This record gives sequence, structure tokens and C-alpha cells, in this order.
Amino acid sequence: MALACVLFDWGDTLMSEDGPAETPMALWPEVRAIDGAEVVLRILAARYRIAVATNATISDCTSIRRALARVALDAFVAEIFCFRDLGLKKADARFWDAVVARLAVPRAQMLMVGDDLDNDVLAPRRAGIASVWLNWKRAPTPAGVVVSMIERLDQLPSLLAADFA
Repeated sequence: MALACVLFDWGDTLMSEDGPAETPMALWPEVRAIDGAEVVLRILAARYRIAVATNATISDCTSIRRALARVALDAFVAEIFCFRDLGLKKADARFWDAVVARLAVPRAQMLMVGDDLDNDVLAPRRAGIASVWLNWKRAPTPAGVVVSMIERLDQLPSLLAADFA
């Protein structure tokens, strides 16, 4: 089944988390997109529906959209799923059930991309959603864990073309 939707984590996947931790990112004095985020979203949005799936606890979906707008990423994002609005975190299978229900896309046609191995890669995989680990920190892969992995966002389009076409 062809890929239809690419979900991205927000913090340290699309936008840097370097800022005041107890303040919604939209209100930070300075925000920054992760290198390559705008180019990758522009490329992928031409082919796939793009959504954000985040465990953010300070920012709600409206605030997340405002933060994305500050770095010109919001136009590419069709939907945002966050803990503050859903009351669920990505480790909870019900988070992914809510994503699937709202997007109305089969799990087999979704892909999650993020920097947190447990929440962005293994949790969606347990829920039947393929995933890619954005391992920009170059953390070692735990023994026995096999994952699709990139170190930079700009590697994602070619990985999708090769492995998820």
C-alpha cells in the first residue's frame, strides 16, 4: 500500500527545543527550524499529507501552529496532534488510534519521523505505523532493535523513495 501521510515529531525534529522550557514555544523570543525542515516539508507536502504528532506538554495545537508559522513551516502541516489537546502521549496506543481516526488514513499508509527512539519510532511501530528515526544525536541503536534511520532531515526524501515507494 502506498504511503499517504507523513507524521513528524515537533521538538528537535522540525523545530529546535532550545528555549525556555516552561513557556509555549510560540512565545519564545527566538525560534529556529531544524536544518532542512522547510525544504523537506516542501518536497514531501507535494506528494503526502503532512501532520505533526507531539508529546508537547506546554504548547497546545494552536500554539504549535503559531510556532510553526514563525519559521514558515505551518503551511505544509495539515494536522497537529498533541498531548495538551488529546490528553494522551505517543506511548499510549490510543494516541495513534486518535491520529488514525482523524486522518482517516490506514496505518499501513502512514509513516512517523522523529528524534526519540521510544516515542517516535517504537511506539508508532507497536501501533502498526511505520517509522523512521531521525538520529541526529548519533545515539547507538540498542541491541536487537532494527529501525530505519537517518541523521539529517534532508536524507528523508531519498529514503522514502527507496524504502517506502
